[in-house]
Amino acid sequence: MDWDDAYVLAPLDAKGYTVLEAVTMAPLPASASHSKPNAVVCVDGGTYWAKGSVQQGLVAELIAGRLAAEVGVGPIARIIRTTKALLPADGSANHILGVVVGSRDMPGVANARDLQTLLGGQPLPAGSIDASSRAKVTAFHTWLGMGDAQVLVNLTDGKVWSIDHGECFGAVSTPTPIPTIVAVDIPGTDPDLGREKQHVLPAIDAIEAVTDAAILNAISQIPSADEWRSPVARRLSIGRWLAERRQTVRGVMEAWMKK
Repeated sequence: MDWDDAYVLAPLDAKGYTVLEAVTMAPLPASASHSKPNAVVCVDGGTYWAKGSVQQGLVAELIAGRLAAEVGVGPIARIIRTTKALLPADGSANHILGVVVGSRDMPGVANARDLQTLLGGQPLPAGSIDASSRAKVTAFHTWLGMGDAQVLVNLTDGKVWSIDHGECFGAVSTPTPIPTIVAVDIPGTDPDLGREKQHVLPAIDAIEAVTDAAILNAISQIPSADEWRSPVARRLSIGRWLAERRQTVRGVMEAWMKK
């Protein structure tokens, strides 16, 4: 793939982007996270957490969310349109007005940062967090070079999911650095969870299985408004950066792996 050739994106971008129309606010409290996402119900019947701005532009949240779904480590992100008519009259959600990004809601999960509060400060029962999914999310976060990395934990099966991807792709125009491990600690859990060979090697395979074509799809068909920060040159830089880092994840993850 020639990531310096704008033409490689042209055929996909020419098809335009698909927008999910939001039809009503969801009966869920607004999140207190950096971007203050609000939950909306869209025409497909799904609930999405809509954001109107993130640290590295909405393009970062959308691309990372598309790739998270591709790898199987997080909810899909979609382009969503909200209208003034469906937002609260008090203006509390005006920051998500217009064409924004939304991540599909995952019922029955909690942000790992909130687990200790939910458990009243008690440690998690041994074996309650799924080791394989933590390793896979660690490989994904390491590949993307996530800043402010966050995870959700399913309160039923203990699976770990990646979420909140606004702080990535901040330095894709510089030479691609060798990744460093991005392993989110889950309070009350052994920080070495998931470092065993049987969890790490499949996690590496999942990242290496993402093709150039899948990366190209992830960076294509994206709105061009200022809040998206999505000019063709930047998106191609992100694509090249991801493709180059994909080839180095194995060495970094194997170094993290317990011997």
